[in-house]
Amino acid sequence: MTVRHDSSEVFRIGFTVLDRQIADRDGRLTGKADDIELSWEEGGRPVMSALLTDSAALGPRLSGRLGRAWQTLLRRLRPGEPEPVRIPVADVTEFAPTTRLSTAAPEEVWALEDWLRRRFIGHFPGADDADDTRQ
Repeated sequence: MTVRHDSSEVFRIGFTVLDRQIADRDGRLTGKADDIELSWEEGGRPVMSALLTDSAALGPRLSGRLGRAWQTLLRRLRPGEPEPVRIPVADVTEFAPTTRLSTAAPEEVWALEDWLRRRFIGHFPGADDADDTRQ
């Protein structure tokens, strides 16, 4: 998707935003922008209002059976959290090459990682000594 501003400047969302790493205000890597949310008023131009990240944002991007299978698996793994994490564009200070936020990342961005740590990784010998990248 390409957005043309009033001047001749072109902002290519697919190149500049999607699949780019997101870092919060402390420089912690929080994931990649898996999708975007657009909003618009009647008669107005669409405006990018949020970045969507997390494994829940990936399913709708995958077409056909693979996408449906991904969403079904995610609903089973995370029954209470089917929605992707939403980061308002107002929190973004820079887009390229890494998307930088002016705020701390929402805690939900680590939901799958926390779940994997509790259910699997945490049971491995020496797992308690591993560094937590969020610290």
